[in-house]
Amino acid sequence: MSNSEAIYRAMIKWLGTRETPGKGSTKAIQGWIKQAAEWLDGDDSATAWCGCFRGSIGLETGTGVPKAHYRAASWAKWGTAVPISRPSAWQRGDTIVMSRPGGNHVCVLDRVDGSRAWCLGGNQSDAVTVAPFPLERITHVRRG
Repeated sequence: MSNSEAIYRAMIKWLGTRETPGKGSTKAIQGWIKQAAEWLDGDDSATAWCGCFRGSIGLETGTGVPKAHYRAASWAKWGTAVPISRPSAWQRGDTIVMSRPGGNHVCVLDRVDGSRAWCLGGNQSDAVTVAPFPLERITHVRRG
């Protein structure tokens, strides 16, 4: 099994995990945040946790993590670059870094459908989901 497939399989198990509204936190998400950096606010509604989730999966699968893996942008240097101009070469489980208002987002590829990449990731609508993103938002594609 490729690293990308191992990453995808490990992530899909968490599909549907949601933040706890209000002052509480979902234990799994809180664990991902604390694993990434003890000093981060463990409140899942106050912390951008996409990088924490991706990092937890990198540690679980032995595929590694970049320094400061809680920062989505850190994933732009992890693994090996895959040509961004060739979505047909992307594979399920490849790590995707994209721009968003106020920063970046990290997730993994589920599939490409026309002008959209369907991505599996954490902190997508406050949950682990598969969601569509425009290809033009993607800044890096990486393979471990």
